[in-house]
Amino acid sequence: MTYIRRRDVTEKIANKFEAIKIMALESRRLNDRARSVGIVLPGKLTSIAIQRLINGKVEYFDQRERAAELLEEQEGE
Repeated sequence: MTYIRRRDVTEKIANKFEAIKIMALESRRLNDRARSVGIVLPGKLTSIAIQRLINGKVEYFDQRERAAELLEEQEGE
């Protein structure tokens, strides 16, 4: 089992529960993609998803933050 420091994950996503949710979604996406293409990924999907998150290859956004940004943009216009 690969050891992942919590600090490495919380530097990318402050809320650890949100980080777990994002990693689970990424793992599911990787699994669906691998099955549709017909390849076998090396290692556990969850470990791959965690490494992708830590390396900054997973893009995500907080819906509340995105809504607040859109509201600020609309008010600025």
